[in-house]
Amino acid sequence: MKIHLTPEELSTGILAPETLALAVEQVKANGYIVFEKVLDEAFIRELRASFDPLFDDYISRKGYNTGTNRAQMHLPFMAPYNDERIINHPIALSIVEQILGHDCKCTYFASDTPMPGSDYQNVHSDTMPLFPELSVPLPAFSLVVNIPLVDTTEENGPLEVWPGGTHMNPDYANHDTLDGSVNPHLHIVRAAEHMLSEKVYMSAGSIVIRDLRMWHRGTPNRSNARRTNIALIYNRAWYGSGFEIQIPRDVYNGLSDRAKKLFRNERIGYPVRMPWEPSPQN
Repeated sequence: MKIHLTPEELSTGILAPETLALAVEQVKANGYIVFEKVLDEAFIRELRASFDPLFDDYISRKGYNTGTNRAQMHLPFMAPYNDERIINHPIALSIVEQILGHDCKCTYFASDTPMPGSDYQNVHSDTMPLFPELSVPLPAFSLVVNIPLVDTTEENGPLEVWPGGTHMNPDYANHDTLDGSVNPHLHIVRAAEHMLSEKVYMSAGSIVIRDLRMWHRGTPNRSNARRTNIALIYNRAWYGSGFEIQIPRDVYNGLSDRAKKLFRNERIGYPVRMPWEPSPQN
C-alpha cells in the first residue's frame, strides 16, 4: 500500500492520527507500507552525488556480493548519509516506535544497489528464525526502512514483495537463502511462484517500511543506470545485530537525543569505517 502525505504532514513530520494508525496496521497485517516522496529532491541529489563515487570505489575493491551486478554496501557514519532525515526521520520513526517500542535501536546502516544487468534474486526472508522449534507466528521484532535515491520503475529492477502474511508465517518456515538452499519445512521459492506478489514502484525520496521477515526479491535492472536504496534496520531493544556501526565521539555527541538512543549500542568513539575496511576484532 502507498500513502501520499498531506503538505502539513510533510512540513511538520507528524502524521495525522488516522494515517499513523493505518500505516501501523499495514506493516503489522500486510508486511509493509510506502510513503511516497517524503524527502526533498535537493537532498536526494546531494546523497546520490556523494554515494555514486563511493559505491564505484567499493565495487572496484570488493566486487558484487548479493547476486549478478548487485551489491550491498555498508555506509560510513558521516555526512550526508547520517543526516537526521535519514537515520531519525520523524515519520518513519513514528511507525517504527509504535511497532518495536520507544526503546528500539538502529543496528544496520547500509545500501542496496542493483546495477544494469542485475538478475532476479531468489525469493527470501532477510532473517533466520528466532525459535526454529516453534510453529506459531511471532510479533514483529525487526523492521527495514528503505529510501530510494532514484525513481523505482519496472525498467530498473523494483523490489518485489509477497504481502498479506508471509512475514507472519510460522518461524520454522521463514527462510530460504540466496545461495539456493531450501528450507526443509517450506520451499519458499516454489511456493511464491503461485502466490500474489507486488512490485514496489515509487519516487526517489520515498520511505518504505517492511517487516524483516517478509518474503521478497530483487528483480532485474534492465535500464542503463543504477538503482540505489539506502537501508536501515531497526530492532527491538533485546534483539542483536551482527553489524557494528563505528561512530566518532564528536559525531555521536552532535546527534539529537533520539538519534543517540537509536545508536547507543554501536561502536561509539571509533573512527568512521569505510565500507571496504574489515570489521575490527573485539
